[in-house]
Amino acid sequence: MTLDILVCTINKGIVRIEEFLKPPQDKVRYIISYQYTEERYLDLIPENLKNRHDVTLYLYKGQGLSANRNLALEKATSDLVMYADDDERLCEEAFSVIFDTFEKHPEIDVAFFKASTYTGKPLKDYPEEEFDITQLPEDYSISTIEMVCRREKVQGKIRFDERFGLGTQFLTCGEEDIWMEDAIRAGLKMRYFPIKIFETSIELKKKLIYVDVGVQRSYGAQTYYRNGRKAWLICFKFAMKSSTAGLCHFWPMMKHLAEGIRYMQKNH
Repeated sequence: MTLDILVCTINKGIVRIEEFLKPPQDKVRYIISYQYTEERYLDLIPENLKNRHDVTLYLYKGQGLSANRNLALEKATSDLVMYADDDERLCEEAFSVIFDTFEKHPEIDVAFFKASTYTGKPLKDYPEEEFDITQLPEDYSISTIEMVCRREKVQGKIRFDERFGLGTQFLTCGEEDIWMEDAIRAGLKMRYFPIKIFETSIELKKKLIYVDVGVQRSYGAQTYYRNGRKAWLICFKFAMKSSTAGLCHFWPMMKHLAEGIRYMQKNH
């Protein structure tokens, strides 16, 4: 069994890639998808990347994290694939955990694990027991860095929605929930395992739902993607509940949720 790690980075982020890489292993390969917005950033590419037999570097002019992940997946050839960003670090036991999990569970198409900050604090309130994922979890949110997929089950079949995510101007997050919805509709067999494989410095955008306009628009848009016209009532209730709890003002929240819904209606 082999693993491709799809590392997505942009512009100055390329200088952090060497810190991310583990010592070479026969069954592990790194596919680095490097987006750049100006030619000058190409001078930052570390020379050592060219000397690693287990590293392949692809260059793309443009931006958008969802697009970058899709580009990286197109280049994958191993049995398993997982996504990573340049500001993350794999745990020492990550590879053994991943290979062992998929060997013990041949029926699983996607496995989800845990991540923490560099100080060891869990990235979110993770469930303590493993369970099958047949719908979008309500008690915690899924992050891309936590998942490992069988390549043949996702390549050419499930993509990240490029209307969502970092690098976009309107819907700045939510691509993971859209991916999950597509995976569920496709009938993929998914399971969560309470084992940490990543450490990261990232801040979850979803936590900014009460203060960030882009996150609010994204919530409205992904709610429409999952529920169609029922999204209007769902978003109305969410805005009302949030304002009643003193977390935001109703009308600005509802306005931005509605902008997300209308965006999806106009941009199929």
